[in-house]
Parts: sequence; C-alpha cells; structure tokens
Amino acid sequence: MKHQSIIWLGLFVLTYMVSCKQNQNNQNKTQNITETGESPVIYFEKNVHDFGKIITGERVSYGFRFSNTGGSPLLITGIRSGCGCTVGDYPTDPIMPGYDGKIDVIFNSSGRRGFQSESVRVLSNAEETVVTLRITAEVIER
Repeated sequence: MKHQSIIWLGLFVLTYMVSCKQNQNNQNKTQNITETGESPVIYFEKNVHDFGKIITGERVSYGFRFSNTGGSPLLITGIRSGCGCTVGDYPTDPIMPGYDGKIDVIFNSSGRRGFQSESVRVLSNAEETVVTLRITAEVIER
C-alpha cells in the first residue's frame, strides 16, 4: 500500500513538472511572436471624426481606414457601440499583413440635439485587442 502511494506521488510530481514546462514553452512562443512582429497590428489613420453641424434626423457615416502593419493576418472579431444611434460595419475576412481595410460608422441623429460624442470599440486579434473610435457632431434643428 505504501509502495502505491509513492508511485502515485511520483506520477503527480512528474505530470506537474511536464505541465509547467509546456506552459513556459507556450509563453515563450507568444513572447517571440510579439518581439518579432509576427502578430497582427491594427493602425488607424485617425481615431476621431467630426461631422460638424448636421440636422436632426440625418444619418451620416464615415469610413475609418486602417492597415495591418503586423506580420500575420488581422481578424476584426466585432464592434461595440455606446448606444443604438451608432452602428458599425466591418470586414469579416482576414486582413493580410500590409493590406488595408475600412470600418464604416453610421450615426443616426434622430431625437438628438446639441453636441454629440459617441464611441465605437473595435475588437480584434491584434496586439492592441480593443481600439476606440470616436465620432462627434453638433445636431441642430431646421
């Protein structure tokens, strides 16, 4: 009985050591990808767009241009907006290194007045996993 306990303890220690070594190897691979620039990098030409003065009820849109300046395919996984008045459309296909894409942000000014500032969060597999884009406008009545 004592002999079985020692064998089980030995197997447990061996399994733990192999698991730790595998985890360390995975961390090293992730670190190497980041250091060598192999991970995707999303770069926006600009993060803020001002529509200026618009009339209540107008729908306006702007295309935020971006590039993948990293070393592997960039995948936009989603867009989250602060309210229902702002929606975004994004490419669902991977953006290869060196290529560009566009995220269209549409603002519906119905029921709005005065200065408006809305944000859209872009989620991706890039080094910076969340990038915030902002639109502003002054909504006036006719």
